[in-house]
Amino acid sequence: DLPTSGTHSTRTVEFLPDGRMVVSIGSSCNVCDEDDERRAAVVVYDSANGENGRLFATGLRNAVGLAIEPETGTLWATNNGRDLMGDDTPPETIYRVQEGNDYGWPVCHSGRIIDPNMGAEGDCNGVETPVVEMQAHTAPLGLTFYDGDQFPAAYQGDLFIALHGSWNRSVPVGYSVV
Repeated sequence: DLPTSGTHSTRTVEFLPDGRMVVSIGSSCNVCDEDDERRAAVVVYDSANGENGRLFATGLRNAVGLAIEPETGTLWATNNGRDLMGDDTPPETIYRVQEGNDYGWPVCHSGRIIDPNMGAEGDCNGVETPVVEMQAHTAPLGLTFYDGDQFPAAYQGDLFIALHGSWNRSVPVGYSVV
């Protein structure tokens, strides 16, 4: 019964170390008030059967990439920032996603930028800040923690992020793996 319409149609599934399933559901729009609280959020279920669905984290506009950090079991997510705030704002973000936390969308971006259309003074208070900020509009989609042996040992445990690239910037950016 996940919402299916809207601008962000991907649904990413990941399993937490305790066996619970999480699903990221993007917003239906660039920036708006959602009718369905599961939009722009990560929903958690007690099992892969989709039982007992409830909010895990909110305020993630389009968290397409999810990954579990092998050493800690922490859930990480990419987040695509909103459009139409200029070439360089807001930055794309990577978060450690903790159950019960708010990551700000639609009123606050990157834990510090009040949305000019939806936000007001104080809307970034209590909002989680990202672990990583990247160039706006690079569209981070996939992410994984490296556990292979093809790269030097210094890469072990590092986070690899696939950038879709921009469609809405005067000079294109992204289109790479970082």
